[in-house]
Amino acid sequence: MAKQKHCNLSQEAEEWLNGELLGDGCLQSPNASTYPISRSARFKYGSKYLKYCQYVSDTLNSFGIEQSGKITERYHKDWGNYSYCYNSRCYVELLPTQKKWYPEGKKIVPKDIELTPLVCRQWYIGDGCLVRKKWNRLNITLSTYNFSIPDVEWLVKELNKLKFKTTRKPSNNIIHISSYSTQDFLNYIGECPVICYQYKWSYL
Repeated sequence: MAKQKHCNLSQEAEEWLNGELLGDGCLQSPNASTYPISRSARFKYGSKYLKYCQYVSDTLNSFGIEQSGKITERYHKDWGNYSYCYNSRCYVELLPTQKKWYPEGKKIVPKDIELTPLVCRQWYIGDGCLVRKKWNRLNITLSTYNFSIPDVEWLVKELNKLKFKTTRKPSNNIIHISSYSTQDFLNYIGECPVICYQYKWSYL
């Protein structure tokens, strides 16, 4: 049996991972189909931006989590564009987080996570966008339609605790942050760490 890899997950690393997992990030336990008991997990992320996958790789590397192989590129003929995929190596310390987010194989929102500025920033990068409404007002939407209604309602409640005027849209199960709270939310999460998603912070 191959030697298990270990990393030391700091609070910052856990918050960063939680934010990515609220969005498009994924934790997988690739040994699950081979071994009755999984011993480790890996982080996986797909993006339309190569630069973002490189940012993911650099950030995780700073947490002691190494990249597995190269970032892969895929061309989508139907849409005429590319996408990119990052995979980390497997680590024992990622398994508890994987089990928390995927207790029965389907991603849920763990109710013990805290929506810190870092968590919300990474979540917003992955699933958030600025939407211009009538009277030229901007509000924020978070694409949470893949989570259950109770999970999304919990997230709305937590955002409201942070004094952001937030509702769930029943028609598509996404989160809406009012234009009255848009600037407060952007101030809360801080500056964008990558140029390719800077447009999500732009009022122009």
